[in-house]
Amino acid sequence: MKHLGDFIYNYIENYKTISKQILRKGFNDVGNHIINVNENSEIIYIIDKICDHAGGRLIVKNDKAICPMHGWKLDLLTLNYNDSHVCKEKLEWEDKNEGDIVIKDRKRNMVNPFKKDKKGLVKVRWLNHATVHIECNNIKIICDPWLFGPAFMTGWWLAGPSPQDSIQLLKEADFVYISHNHPDHLHAETLAVLNRDKNIIVGDFQSKSCEKYLKSLQFTNINVVPFSQLFELTEGFQFSIFKSGDFRDDSGIYICANGIEILLTVDANFLNSHTLPENIDLLMTNFAGGASGFPLCFNNFSQEEKEGIIKRNRGSMKAAVMKYVQCTNPVYYMPYAGMFGEYADRDGYILAHNYKNTPKDYASLLKQTGTKLLDPQSDQLLLFNNGILSMEKLAVSYLQKEDTIFYINKLKEEYAYDSNKIIDYLKEAGFTGKQVLQIIPSSDDFKSITGKIVYADFYRRIFKTIVTGELEMAKEGYKVMQLRIRPEVIMCIIENKLPWEDFSIGFQVRIDRYPNEYESEFWYHFTNNYVGKENFRYASFCGACTVIDQNPIWINN
Repeated sequence: MKHLGDFIYNYIENYKTISKQILRKGFNDVGNHIINVNENSEIIYIIDKICDHAGGRLIVKNDKAICPMHGWKLDLLTLNYNDSHVCKEKLEWEDKNEGDIVIKDRKRNMVNPFKKDKKGLVKVRWLNHATVHIECNNIKIICDPWLFGPAFMTGWWLAGPSPQDSIQLLKEADFVYISHNHPDHLHAETLAVLNRDKNIIVGDFQSKSCEKYLKSLQFTNINVVPFSQLFELTEGFQFSIFKSGDFRDDSGIYICANGIEILLTVDANFLNSHTLPENIDLLMTNFAGGASGFPLCFNNFSQEEKEGIIKRNRGSMKAAVMKYVQCTNPVYYMPYAGMFGEYADRDGYILAHNYKNTPKDYASLLKQTGTKLLDPQSDQLLLFNNGILSMEKLAVSYLQKEDTIFYINKLKEEYAYDSNKIIDYLKEAGFTGKQVLQIIPSSDDFKSITGKIVYADFYRRIFKTIVTGELEMAKEGYKVMQLRIRPEVIMCIIENKLPWEDFSIGFQVRIDRYPNEYESEFWYHFTNNYVGKENFRYASFCGACTVIDQNPIWINN
């Protein structure tokens, strides 16, 4: 792998003119912007209305701007989200002294100076969920392999089984790219089929969250690459890792193979702050939505409110996809990274209410752009030959579908609830915010308490067990959270020091919070920082053996 260098950046300045006559003292909601004006009619700042968490549109309410997608609150006095370190960036503007102000919104795009002419063959194949296999000049890279078994501790299951040959494609790949540390992308069971010296590529996240997991799985050849730099796998086969435009550990990958430009955004919000290559050949983004415990796992909302939030979220997902289309102007678009279902019987409520977008939902939207929609099919090979796309239908057989009860019972057998272990874990976590946490071990349907309740006041350093009558609903100056969680899940999390987002995204919990707003510092700490150096996903039982046994010819390969 060779470091090539930087992209070239082209800058385009966009300007928005607003009459000062419409502005009043306070927070002015003006189209796509919020303008803060003081009592002397002076402008303090101007910001856009895009939420930095997941791209929702902020709504001004008094001295807060609230995102309806996840309930994030921007303090318009401090420009901090949820009383955390995450801050909204101010925009540049100019007073024209003719009664108008001009907001400067500078856009830039990227040009790959090392791009070759579109000569030669490139093969692209979507295998399942976010797993994509790309071959160019006899070098193969596979992205985010999740090919069998559950993710998020039995909360997620692949929507359909993977092709049997996908295991061989993974084993034969020269490089494996992992976008981030969520288990539907960094999936230990799938990675178990690989030799530990396999070349793995990850982005250089400050928290080292991907590296920690991969090292714990005994991988020894982890290539950590800086963001937005161009590298070469072999002559004519280039790539760059882009970071998400928010504070989360997430990334996407740009590939230039024999002059064919491909962008996989994975789950990233505002990938590279939407500074991206233009006029690319193939864009692949997540599309479905529903990949979060919010709002269905949060008890502070009524069912009607939850359904309204889900509807808005699906609309926001479509808007986010079309923003990527607008930024990159691709010839082809393929939706991916949304092929999962909540198939365990105990998650029937989630399955029934977690509505998602489908690939077909994007057909009418793309008609307005000229971009052609490609249907993700695992038995279809995309062939870019000298820049011209053709498709080859493959004869494919599929792996067996997993038995959800089998996996769940294995998890319960391995992780018995122990309140003392949880207390020790929380004491050592190093988190000191004004946060009260109450962990309530619950039955599969969350209706019964099955063990001792753990209480933690991180600020006063109080860690103990309590009874139901001692549960705190609110505490002055604190954020209070109650987690009704399946006991085997919380034990799996704390014994392996896994990211806490895993059980929320996996629908393994029901949450009450006071006040009803996101605890960003808490979740960031327990998702990216406090993860173990020797953590192992997530059971000693590995379904890889069962899967491989379906085709004996793989065993000795």
